Amino acid sequence: MVRFAQSAPMTALLWLGVSIWIPIISAAPASGARRATCTNETAVVRREWGLPLPVGWPKRLEGPLVWEGKDLLAQPERWIHILTPDELLEVDAALQHFKHLEIPHAALTREHFPLPHLGQVLRQISHELYQGTGLYLLRGVPVEKYSPEDVVAICLGINAWVGDQRLPQGLNRGLCHIMSITHLDPQTRGKIFVSAQNADAQMYHSDSAADIVSLMAVAIPGEGGESKVASSWKVYNHLAKHRPDILRILGERKFRWQSKGIPPEGVRLIHWFQEKLLLNLSTRPFIGYAEVPDRDPNFPELTWEEREAFAGFNWVADQFSLTIKLQNGDIEWVNNLVLQHARAGYIDNPEEPRHLLRVWLRDSELSPALPDDIKNKFDAIFEEPADFIPLDEWEEDRRREQTAIFTASCESGTAEERLLRFAKEVKTGN
Repeated sequence: MVRFAQSAPMTALLWLGVSIWIPIISAAPASGARRATCTNETAVVRREWGLPLPVGWPKRLEGPLVWEGKDLLAQPERWIHILTPDELLEVDAALQHFKHLEIPHAALTREHFPLPHLGQVLRQISHELYQGTGLYLLRGVPVEKYSPEDVVAICLGINAWVGDQRLPQGLNRGLCHIMSITHLDPQTRGKIFVSAQNADAQMYHSDSAADIVSLMAVAIPGEGGESKVASSWKVYNHLAKHRPDILRILGERKFRWQSKGIPPEGVRLIHWFQEKLLLNLSTRPFIGYAEVPDRDPNFPELTWEEREAFAGFNWVADQFSLTIKLQNGDIEWVNNLVLQHARAGYIDNPEEPRHLLRVWLRDSELSPALPDDIKNKFDAIFEEPADFIPLDEWEEDRRREQTAIFTASCESGTAEERLLRFAKEVKTGN
């Protein structure tokens, strides 16, 4: 079995309980992981079968989306913009303009947050997210000088220039607070079902439904918590050469789970569509997470082959990934349709716990056409408005506890079943 350093996101692969056989890349894994070995002959035999790529899929992808973390680290100008003093003055002036309007945060658009020069920079960043590397970092917002309400407004205002559509994240949220609540008494908080609410490492994944995922660092942890991003196009090239069977499994099989927009027959997780590789891939629906590991028993468990496919994709992603140590005031954007992101586990500073603000975006000018499996899921999730902007994590957690809706993909029936189960657990003391 493959084993990984306990501080790395890849420790989560142990949950999949598989061995994998993939030729090792020359660079040492950023996570500090040991090399993959395989004791199960099935993996080697499958490689010898020489399974081809899915019909019509290319042998190799080219373009700006094919990158390794080490290359971006050597070229920070490709993906980092540091705010200038004049741009910071623009941000402050835009904030004062928004506050003078006396409208709710949920109503904020780019028209309410005027950025004459920086706005054009942000539009260029949006183009780079959709048509370039798929990743960008804005550095230098002095979050410490603003109130929590003003930081939320700045986050929404800057993001409005990157994507004109702010998308719902469940509970009608247009913004989500990423902050561990594990230190709270379990009897006084909602159950933890999502990585936004604990300090555990995360596997590489796509968020439920967004073109662009935005993360603004309000406070960084005392130790760990690095952001990790990988290009699915780079992963594809390695797997196409060494393990095309993994691409066939993820690109041809239909996977089923209980979620908005997922039909009974299931969906494919990666797609070659209109000359682009697109994906919406996450392991959580199949193995659960944290305190609510409720894989739907109405659907079959992952087979050994499928578990190995998830493990292999994650392994290669980590080998080629970019590790980012966020600073307070950073805003990181990731194209959720073509990149995978993860997080190292972390230890909080009790005086200033880790706190990120997450916004899901789409830009109506630049958003691409999507395969039906992804489009139908997104459309189902986007039916609700994104008109709830919680100004702190407690306001958000109270609504989670009241509704048992933890994610954007959670169906109302599933949430009602959870509420009944939670009430029974409280009553019985379990």
